[in-house]
Amino acid sequence: MIVRLEKEQQKPARHQLLADVVYIISQDALKQMQRDGHTELSPAEVVLSAQNFCHEVLALPDIDEGLEYEIEDLEDEAEGDNDAMLILVLATVQLQALNKKYANIDIRKIILHIFEHLDGHELMWPLIEKMTNKEDARWLEGKKTNLLDYELQEIKLDGGGSEEIKQLFAYMAACSDKMDKESIKGNLLFINRYNIEHNHAYDKEVIALYDKFGIKSSTIIKPKEYVNTKVVDTEIQNIEAGGTGVIKEIKKE
Repeated sequence: MIVRLEKEQQKPARHQLLADVVYIISQDALKQMQRDGHTELSPAEVVLSAQNFCHEVLALPDIDEGLEYEIEDLEDEAEGDNDAMLILVLATVQLQALNKKYANIDIRKIILHIFEHLDGHELMWPLIEKMTNKEDARWLEGKKTNLLDYELQEIKLDGGGSEEIKQLFAYMAACSDKMDKESIKGNLLFINRYNIEHNHAYDKEVIALYDKFGIKSSTIIKPKEYVNTKVVDTEIQNIEAGGTGVIKEIKKE
């Protein structure tokens, strides 16, 4: 149930979670827990393990009967003292996100049972507080873009180059169906700017992203010129309204 990734598996796992709201909310808090020595699990490992736990619980024929056994199995499998707690807290967030999908299951009852089980763990509420402080919508929009920037910095630190960056953009396109419109807008603006700053090395990938979102891209502008935020904002509004998304090129001097 607990996911343990090899070093070379960490980066692809993070890329696949770029559109996952639970990962976005929890990444900073989990990274801090890891830095402080409370766990050896990476944020990606915790979130993926929480997903596995939720899958196991929601597949039970009798959740009331089997939930505590699943928790005990998780705790038996955990190697670190805090690993099970971290996974269970993230599972409550994941369950909340799945609430509408499983309308026939009393999700709230499962969450309350988990909290009762964890009651008294000294790290539980500090973890929850760090996550909930980041949960407002404006922060989420910026944070999703920041995660993309973080991955680009990781590629640079690891000595990667253009091929790794192209792969990252491909991951983003692949998981875009899970992103909300504000995240798509923020990431498109970020990638446009990044492409311009790198002499249009990623024109092909940028155009592919626009095609994926059903937006007609304007003529690729020259280095040192920047697309006005209004362009992407207007285009997404056009698509939402059922328009064809024809862009009139707008530039900042």
